[in-house]
Amino acid sequence: MAESSNSAAASGQAQNAASKTTPKPANPAFRMLGLPNFRFKLPSRNWMIFFTITGSLTAAIVYDRRERRRVQEKWCDLVAHLSKETLPIEQTRRKLTVFVAAPPGDGLRIAREHFKEYVKPILVAAALDYTVIEGRREGDVRAILAEQIRKHRRKAGEPSSVVEEVGNEDIIADARQKIGVVEEPGPKGDLVIGRHTWKEYIRGLHEGWLGPLDPPSPPAAPAEEPEEGGSGEKG
Repeated sequence: MAESSNSAAASGQAQNAASKTTPKPANPAFRMLGLPNFRFKLPSRNWMIFFTITGSLTAAIVYDRRERRRVQEKWCDLVAHLSKETLPIEQTRRKLTVFVAAPPGDGLRIAREHFKEYVKPILVAAALDYTVIEGRREGDVRAILAEQIRKHRRKAGEPSSVVEEVGNEDIIADARQKIGVVEEPGPKGDLVIGRHTWKEYIRGLHEGWLGPLDPPSPPAAPAEEPEEGGSGEKG
């Protein structure tokens, strides 16, 4: 009896070992496609790190785009009623002025992309006309705004010795005035994008409204000093 039980136990262990070593049959669909037998298992440590970093970056980008689209839709819906307002045929649409300047140590492309992605869709949804003033170098926004204010002061009748040059905008404004076209009443508004642009905007307001209308006179030429020449005796 003992021998029979031992032999049965040995045969059972042999069958278990054979069943463990025998590979599972491949999936018929994979086998017909010529693919190996895939076995589902946890990835290695390096793959886990790769999947974690890639998934986090992808999720952050998707979340940012979705939230940006949601915020844009929110503000576009808030100003959409402006596009449905009717105007008389003798009035032009309200026109905003957008000031954009290059950030310190960077180019103007960053400011342009910010305007196109976050500001322009809202202006388009409101059907507002706008003009963009770009400052490629430091001080351009200040100089342009100050000159516009000085020009407005000269038209208002303040005395100045500067002769105004007639530009395309002046010609268009005169033509509209002759045919009776006026601007929409109310404040126009300025949009200033960027902290550095805001600083130049404030300086331009200060220089344009509080500064003189005439440019400073050029400095006088220095007087020529007489050359000191010694008189020699001719022998």
